[in-house]
Amino acid sequence: MSKKERDDPDDFGGIGFGGMTFILIVVALGRPWETLKELFRLIRRLGRRVLRLVLAPFRLATLIVWSRTADRRPTFEDHLRGVDEDRDPS
Repeated sequence: MSKKERDDPDDFGGIGFGGMTFILIVVALGRPWETLKELFRLIRRLGRRVLRLVLAPFRLATLIVWSRTADRRPTFEDHLRGVDEDRDPS
């Protein structure tokens, strides 16, 4: 055996893409419920990732708006105008 040849049972190097696809189809048809369960799990993970990517700009905008409005301290101009101007006289 030369150095390039490998004696690895998990190596798909000797099988073409068509053969590998055929093996995967046979295994998937042999266990249909497990295949569907894994497929739904994969779709759920991809859906969550896409949802996070879509919502990321909206979350960033919300964070920016919230950070500018939350806990606003009075400025020097507020102090000059007086504290009572913001309050309702009644």
